[in-house]
Amino acid sequence: MVAVVVTAAGRSERFGGSKKEYADLGGRSVLDAAVSPFLDLPGLSALVITAPQGGLEAARTALSAATLAALGAKLAIIEGGATRRDSVRLGLERAAEALRRAAGLASDASLPSSDIVLIHDGARPWASAELAKRVMEATLAHGAAVPVVPLTDTPKRIAPATAGAAGATAAQPRGGLILEHPARSSLGGAQTPQGFRLGPILDMHRRAEKEGVDCTDDGELWARYAATTAGVSQGEALVAWVEGETDNRKVTFRTDLAAVHDAVGRAAGAATATCPFRIGQGWDLHRLVEGRRLMLGGIEVPSDKGEEAHSDGDVLLHAIIDALLGAAALGDIGSHFPPSDQRWKDADSKALAAAAAALVREAGYEPVNLDCTVVLERPRLGHWKDAMRDSIARVLGMDARVISVKAKTNEGVDAVGEGRAIEAHAAVILSARS
Repeated sequence: MVAVVVTAAGRSERFGGSKKEYADLGGRSVLDAAVSPFLDLPGLSALVITAPQGGLEAARTALSAATLAALGAKLAIIEGGATRRDSVRLGLERAAEALRRAAGLASDASLPSSDIVLIHDGARPWASAELAKRVMEATLAHGAAVPVVPLTDTPKRIAPATAGAAGATAAQPRGGLILEHPARSSLGGAQTPQGFRLGPILDMHRRAEKEGVDCTDDGELWARYAATTAGVSQGEALVAWVEGETDNRKVTFRTDLAAVHDAVGRAAGAATATCPFRIGQGWDLHRLVEGRRLMLGGIEVPSDKGEEAHSDGDVLLHAIIDALLGAAALGDIGSHFPPSDQRWKDADSKALAAAAAALVREAGYEPVNLDCTVVLERPRLGHWKDAMRDSIARVLGMDARVISVKAKTNEGVDAVGEGRAIEAHAAVILSARS
């Protein structure tokens, strides 16, 4: 089984004034983007996020509805510790607990050697799913693996920086002596996610805590303790490396995001300069069957029949999702939330609609108005139209005053008119975001 620990418990002191993991990254948070490479990881059984003390709800709020829906019960958000080492150890403890529970093992049982963990920095939002899989596969083969990228600057080993010489001004740059000129070809820069066999790396972190050993890199900790840790073979003592990604940068300063926002803005501007408005239309139809809830616009309407569907069947939200995605040329509901994927079994359509709205905004557009029609023979929906409109507004982050919900019957004609099906139409206008 596979677990993932995402560290987001730091104070973001160098970011200046706010927590970097919760900063906006084109319509989603840095943390949400950092979690996304692991959502489809084969064998994923637990994903643990470490958050600051007292900040569990803020961390959960930073995750999108689609991410929360995809992870479900696999997700755990816990309070981290005073240092990165402490936070990782706490995350590993919770991950080990989750994997034992999933396997039906006792709370003090040793973990199987095939159980691994990927440890990722919550401030690295640009790692790809392909990188996560490479690290996972190398970890399964070698016991420990780290993604590495070549250095672009020539490295130097330097003495500690010293203050300027006597009489120098305060503005004079600090400097010192270069002690060594190592060959760049033999060096690389480490990234995350880093992968390890879960049992041994947890033991190593426990030892590091007892001995007061700190580290900024878990691969370094593995190299320090591997030779004296039970269950680590001689062939696993060295950490393997896989090719990293140049785009897998870490957000440290606010300027790290400013450049990205500029690039996104330029791309969106180029795409929308000649077409400041987009129109999309959506349509959906579901059979009506007994034993299912009738969900419309995110609310349950009392009825003896409900929609037959893979998700909760909310035909109105499904039509709205297609209208939104179509207007932004982002595909359709089936391409993003396919019925063949068990993650969306009985899924809350409000989460799917919120995810679609986030994709539209990330593409550079904002919903301006929405016009919907539900076609249903019974029950009559006049009493529920305002509630549906208000619910849709909350889900999409729109003003309810620019949303219209109409209810029609099919006058007894075809499956809808005979009460065997329900139909919904939606039309939306998007405007380019300034």
